[in-house]
Amino acid sequence: MHLLLQSIQNKKIGIVTNAPYIYAEPLLKHHGIRYDALISYEKNQKNKPYPDPLFRCAQHMNVHIEHCIYVGNEPTDIAAAKAAGCTSVAYANTYSEVEQLLVYMPHLIIKNFSDLQYTLTEEKHMQKIARECFEQALEEKQKGNSWGYFRYLNEASDHGHGLAQYYLAKVLRKNPHLLYEGKNIRDLLYGAVMKMIPEAVFELGQLFEQENKWEKAKHFYRVAAHMDYAPAQYFFAKMKLRTPFSRMKLHIAHHWLKMCSEKTGKAIPLLNQVEKIVQFENDLKQHFYYDKGNENFFICNYLSNEKYEDEYSMRILGVKGRKQADIAYFSERISPLVSDEIVICCFPSSDHRNILTGIRKIAQFIAQEKGIDGTDCLVRWKSREKSSYGGERNIQSHVQTMKVFQREKIVGKHVLLLDDVTTSGSSLRAGEQLLLEAGALYVTKLALGKTK
Repeated sequence: MHLLLQSIQNKKIGIVTNAPYIYAEPLLKHHGIRYDALISYEKNQKNKPYPDPLFRCAQHMNVHIEHCIYVGNEPTDIAAAKAAGCTSVAYANTYSEVEQLLVYMPHLIIKNFSDLQYTLTEEKHMQKIARECFEQALEEKQKGNSWGYFRYLNEASDHGHGLAQYYLAKVLRKNPHLLYEGKNIRDLLYGAVMKMIPEAVFELGQLFEQENKWEKAKHFYRVAAHMDYAPAQYFFAKMKLRTPFSRMKLHIAHHWLKMCSEKTGKAIPLLNQVEKIVQFENDLKQHFYYDKGNENFFICNYLSNEKYEDEYSMRILGVKGRKQADIAYFSERISPLVSDEIVICCFPSSDHRNILTGIRKIAQFIAQEKGIDGTDCLVRWKSREKSSYGGERNIQSHVQTMKVFQREKIVGKHVLLLDDVTTSGSSLRAGEQLLLEAGALYVTKLALGKTK
């Protein structure tokens, strides 16, 4: 820190902290940290993440806020800087911290004070060299000189050019024999990410997806999508659709696919599929009830106590008893809403021997009229105690006793998953999880009744 301060003696230094003055001032004095203004926590004022203390600090130093760089290691620092309109620099010691702060999209991320010194004192000169090396690399590539391209990329990368670091990482991934001591693909990508290069953020997402680190991949795709990078918008939308138990995922995916389709035609086929799913679920909402908490549709309430012998509950009991009239009743209510592209699946009985259930007959009836018969896809291979008889209602108890067969029927398709009665929603969510893991594009969950 002292080396940094010596190198920027011609610049004003303001300190904004959420710590109280009686703590901050003696600490700075003890360590010999010079400053021109100190704005500390004030009880009756707006503190970070509000921009107000940054405005007060700039005013104390008599400088325009847009000429300021604000450095911090917390999300509140990034939020305050961006709200104030100054350059936001995030400080992160580890890749884990980089990932945490990246989502707030600062202008730059640094890992030590040398990086900050470079940004403040040598930026223009070094950037010129880096830019010239990078332009030379592109010229060599155009000439077909792969060795010259590699050499100049190396130089530009060593001078801190973010795009050069990204391109060099791509070259080294395809040609690992070119790796030498001191070069690491992941370090190069993170270096480019810290300079907020969207292509590098996306590339890291792909790297994590290949390693089956889905949550990390999704994190990087989401950030690159917000950076307006079309491939990331497409991949994030696809990954979002296939994420079980993710609220509003259909509408989020639809949003990003629309954004992506404005830049590339690649997204249009998937966007068309998603728009059909959105329309289908909107139609369901017009005709049936929607449980927002579990994101399930249901046709009516189900009163399990026999003293409440309402018409719908009796019809559901009729389906459980495989009565043809009740099976036809519900089939005819659902069938007009279904399109030919939808795969109709049904939730299996808790008893693995009980295959020809009433809900399966409804699914088969609908598939004869419209849609694709997927009633053999979700199968119970091991019996479990019924939830209504005291069996566990958690998702895992279902997942461990079911499998997906005939995957080719559901891969990349919209699935309508039917069940007779839902209570906690765990059974339908378990079915959704398994179908998505098997390759389904999206699962709409519909029960005949919801226990009241």
